[in-house]
Amino acid sequence: MDLLTLISIGLIIIIGLPHGALDGSVFISLNLDKNIWNILLFITLYVLLASLVAFSWFYFPQVSLIFFLLISIFHFGIGDFQWTTGFDKYLYGFLNGGIIILGISYFNFDTVNNVYKYLSINTDLVWKFHNFANIVFLILLPFFITNIDKLRTVDFFRIFLSILLIILLPPIVAFAIYFCFIHTYNHFSRIVPVLKKQMNSKKIIYTFSIFTIFSWLIGFIVYKYFISSFGAEELIYRILFIGLAALTVPHMILIDFYFRPKNRI
Repeated sequence: MDLLTLISIGLIIIIGLPHGALDGSVFISLNLDKNIWNILLFITLYVLLASLVAFSWFYFPQVSLIFFLLISIFHFGIGDFQWTTGFDKYLYGFLNGGIIILGISYFNFDTVNNVYKYLSINTDLVWKFHNFANIVFLILLPFFITNIDKLRTVDFFRIFLSILLIILLPPIVAFAIYFCFIHTYNHFSRIVPVLKKQMNSKKIIYTFSIFTIFSWLIGFIVYKYFISSFGAEELIYRILFIGLAALTVPHMILIDFYFRPKNRI
């Protein structure tokens, strides 16, 4: 594993991963933290969902990887696009998120396939999904172009930057830059101002820190436990992406299907 890859993975862990740690503050903002049973229920459901996704990888690796790619497309696409409703939300979400997720894989087949093999020994079904998703993307692209007037200047800039990242940089580097400096920035810039209206900054930072440190601690424990069973590089990729998949599911449900619609952000 070269230095640039290590730096990229470090950025994902230190900057990208913690953006989901705001979920604790989001829960508190709903005024559900007054009852200890609500807190325990939230934590239990969050951990249960994340664990379910993680354990599914051991039994259905290809399906789990495809599921992760699909939700990543919609999470990036919906999360990094301006607020919209109805069918447009998912249409723009697929097209917007597909640029980075499908684009990285399309332009870097060999490198991405090597990473996929760490996550799922057999990748045939995964690439069939990619081929199908690419076709759907191309079919829907004219809709995106004919409605280009709905895009803001920042949307054009993000799409242009995403294409440059995909074409010019190694896949893990491109993903790290997008995830850390575009997606994470968009998330913080939307969520934090809303949270500040409902709680003080110290409480946000305190909750954010607890969730972040807990996530890092779990990752470290898993690494120490499995290091004797996997090579270091394979284990790092497995913890990184299976961990991201596990956390994305409860995070996406809370943010994309509840908090953002509720606050229209």
